[in-house]
Amino acid sequence: MPTTPVRPCVLMVALLALFTSPASAQLPFERSVADNPAAVLVLHADLAELLEWFEGRFDNDREVFFAEAAGVPVDARNGRIHSIFRRVDLPAFGEHVFYVEQYSGNDPTAIYRQRIYVFVADAEANAIRLDIHAPLDAAALAGAWREPSKLAGLTPEQARAFPGCEVYWRRRENQFVGETRRGACRVESRQSGRLLVIEDDLVLTPEAIWIRDRAETEDGEYVYGNRAGRAHGGGMGRPSPGGAAGVRGAQHGDSGEGLADWKFQREVWLHDQGGVARLVTDEAPPRNVELHLRLAEWPARDRRASLTLYVHETGNERAVSYAWAEADAERIGINLRWLQASCTHTPEAWGP
Repeated sequence: MPTTPVRPCVLMVALLALFTSPASAQLPFERSVADNPAAVLVLHADLAELLEWFEGRFDNDREVFFAEAAGVPVDARNGRIHSIFRRVDLPAFGEHVFYVEQYSGNDPTAIYRQRIYVFVADAEANAIRLDIHAPLDAAALAGAWREPSKLAGLTPEQARAFPGCEVYWRRRENQFVGETRRGACRVESRQSGRLLVIEDDLVLTPEAIWIRDRAETEDGEYVYGNRAGRAHGGGMGRPSPGGAAGVRGAQHGDSGEGLADWKFQREVWLHDQGGVARLVTDEAPPRNVELHLRLAEWPARDRRASLTLYVHETGNERAVSYAWAEADAERIGINLRWLQASCTHTPEAWGP
């Protein structure tokens, strides 16, 4: 996973590319390059880079956290979404396959979407095509990004395909822009039985992904998606495992003097896009503390971006204390006398 923090300028380019163009400026589906070896070579090189950028954990914590400060109207704000895209070995589906798991808020159990994504260099469309499959027994695959063995033996016959819903990606400068063919993605809802018309627009950079997905009935009735047309933007989370320790019987503000009964939690896992680690002591009653890690980039750009580690009493949105470091810092820590914690950027750590 990339170690570079999310850069505001890159995200702004992505936003402009996706949301300032008029509808008539949608990317055309270009002519086949199958008979052009040089163009096919470029297409495969683009595919290799897209695959590298795509793998990781993305979270729109920054967008949600700063929505009020950025002046986003309440009815136009997006909820918190965490997306995990992990490359897996499923030759029955193809060569370039990802398992996708997305959940709401900061709750890994609140899974709302599981998919198998297959990327193909499509010379006929002169684009990188993403084919989408929905596992029929999705519940059995929950957490397969951490336990790939759950996917063993999975075949396309055990998943639902969505012909017409392919996403076509093309490079635009230092980003990839993806879109579905307008009006082509028509899916019968298993909940209502009604036919849905679904459209997706996406922008992928080395540090973030922006997704605008929406659905309506054939009669134009709203089904899902941001009503204001705003994409949800997720920064690439830098995984940062670490450890923490709290003094039993101590409260925030205590000096810690004379107290040495420490409760250690040697393994905590955070990422810098709003990751949360919960610490529960073995006292009676137990004490609940949360560590939040955020790459804070202010919407007005009037303050320097910083990597910030917050300490919260569980249930209290206001942090009792916090520490900060340079945005690209490899390590960050805090010592409040009654609590100590630190974490270190570790690219290969996917998390619990």
